[in-house]
Amino acid sequence: MMNRKLWDVAIIGAGPAGSTAAWHLADKGIDVLVLDKHTFPRTKPCGGALSNKVRRFLPFSLDSLEGDDIYGAEFSYKGRDAFKIMMDARIAKLVHRGRFDHLLLELSTSRGACFVPEEKVVDIRRRDDRLILTTSKGSIFAARVLIGADGPRGVSARYLNPGHTVPMGVALEEETRLDALAGRSWVSLDFGRFPWGYGWIFPKRGNASVGCGAIPKRKKISLKNEFERMKQDFNLVSGKGKGWLLPYFGDFAYKRADRQVLLVGDAARFVDPFLGEGIYYALASGTFAAESVVKTLDKGVDMSSLYQSLIQSEIIEELTHAVRMAEFVYPRIKLGFYALKRSERLGRLYVDVMSGKLPYKRFNEELFRAIKDTGVRKLKKLIFA
Repeated sequence: MMNRKLWDVAIIGAGPAGSTAAWHLADKGIDVLVLDKHTFPRTKPCGGALSNKVRRFLPFSLDSLEGDDIYGAEFSYKGRDAFKIMMDARIAKLVHRGRFDHLLLELSTSRGACFVPEEKVVDIRRRDDRLILTTSKGSIFAARVLIGADGPRGVSARYLNPGHTVPMGVALEEETRLDALAGRSWVSLDFGRFPWGYGWIFPKRGNASVGCGAIPKRKKISLKNEFERMKQDFNLVSGKGKGWLLPYFGDFAYKRADRQVLLVGDAARFVDPFLGEGIYYALASGTFAAESVVKTLDKGVDMSSLYQSLIQSEIIEELTHAVRMAEFVYPRIKLGFYALKRSERLGRLYVDVMSGKLPYKRFNEELFRAIKDTGVRKLKKLIFA
């Protein structure tokens, strides 16, 4: 059935990127339609770590969110040789994604955005000056502008990047009841098992988000089997797990904007290739997309050019440095792990990157300077002596 209303903006996907864009647009009095295949609140597998830098784009105080404040991290290599780095200030807050996403969506609808659940968009067509969206139920919606926030394999990403074949990373996660973790103020990160990735244990008020992320194409492994070994090493009881795809940012052609369509969040492949963080980039890109649309509707600026300039300086440059870090560290993960263990300075810099306090460019400069000054061969002798 055709919805006769012509919306200023339609957003596919009501996750953090889509809801953030919707909130900003609705707050400016723009007619916004948000479509999602799910009802909300919905279960969302995710570690739910909000680094301090998200405060720049959150529409409410980070302190107001229900969750666990984290002050440090415990690192291990295949469950062994653990060491801990603690900071005086909070480095992240751990939240339940279902509640967090619902809060953002409710904020956007309170400003006037229209949310239509259980409508999976399966087709996008351009007709004259509008975009026609068709859902799996046969519903049809029309809009002047589209913001795609429906993930790396969603219809909006495929619309701008037909035939795109860059492989994805994969994540597995379980929510487990662990009373021993209640009140714990640090996360656990385990390296060495998962190619271009790591395992994690994130405490959440007696529960734990236990998971792993990897890019299996880098090395053929059974991710599920390695995940089971990690849980055994940490004496974790298996729960009901879920898996999802991790789009990774890299040096390949990928279109994120045209004159009527903008991609945000995972649909734009804005996921940190070193740490795997995506929430900050979802909030940032959703904000920039809304800003670009507002200026286009108000002043007739080139929406695509404005959006690409904003994401270039604020997102793409940082993720490009993150790629450089990932490509250097992950093939040498054992060396990197023991370098962190032996060097308190490098360890604290790593935690500063996790918290968002330190940009990748500066961390890369510090790391490469340390390696250059010491020499790789000498560094190996120092670390593995």
